[in-house]
Amino acid sequence: MGDPSCPQARRFARAVLLIAIAQVPGCLIAPPLDDEPAGRADGALCSDDAQCGAGICTRAHLCAHSSCNCPGEGCDPQGEPARDCAEGWVCVYYESIFESIGEVFEVEHDMDGGHCQPLCEAGCPEHYSCRGRFCVADDAWVNPQATVTWSGGVDGALDGLGHRDVQVEAGLPVTLTASASSPIDAEISAYQWTIVHGSGAREQVEGTSVEVSAEQGSYVRAELIVSDDELHNTFVSVAFNACNGAGAQCGYEGSGCCAGCDDQTDTCL
Repeated sequence: MGDPSCPQARRFARAVLLIAIAQVPGCLIAPPLDDEPAGRADGALCSDDAQCGAGICTRAHLCAHSSCNCPGEGCDPQGEPARDCAEGWVCVYYESIFESIGEVFEVEHDMDGGHCQPLCEAGCPEHYSCRGRFCVADDAWVNPQATVTWSGGVDGALDGLGHRDVQVEAGLPVTLTASASSPIDAEISAYQWTIVHGSGAREQVEGTSVEVSAEQGSYVRAELIVSDDELHNTFVSVAFNACNGAGAQCGYEGSGCCAGCDDQTDTCL
């Protein structure tokens, strides 16, 4: 067998021993306890559970936070460094969240456990923002990014989330057209419009385009929900308020689209 003090001989003997143990029924070779978990770090981008060290990829396409235990009997409410958490992250227990639930339903639960949370002072991961001491994931970053343009009685555009109020001459048609993209390359699956009239009437329309008009003295609002094939949604809306066009009665000191008022005829110029 050669000199047992030889490094090659020692490595060979170790390999033979591990192979022999593996042949014993019910015997598994486990990695060292201090090995890092396989997979991507907590909060990293993901598309599948298997990619994450914690074993869960959330709907926001971010790896879930690992479970953890503080080194002592208890854990500071502000969190403590723990071997389960990466540098810049601390272990935060969920006792304050689940204690009352356990008392009501008589459920036994581990109060000495929680999840790793990233600290603002260490710098927040991508798609996280600082809220107090800890970084919080932005679950909305995966939602479709929508753009709405309109033309006809009035021209304009709304790029991104939100609402826009627009004046348009009463009775003139306006065509709205929507487009969208996904930051996670999901397929855009639906454009759903809800048209709300000042009278209270509502109608549903599907597709990328819709035509509306506002009646005299009223308004019409176009509400749009864009969805992808993973059921992420984005909401935008545009309200068109009717105004008086040229030749219409001015009203009190002129109104709406009136650039000026003819004093003799009391009509919009």
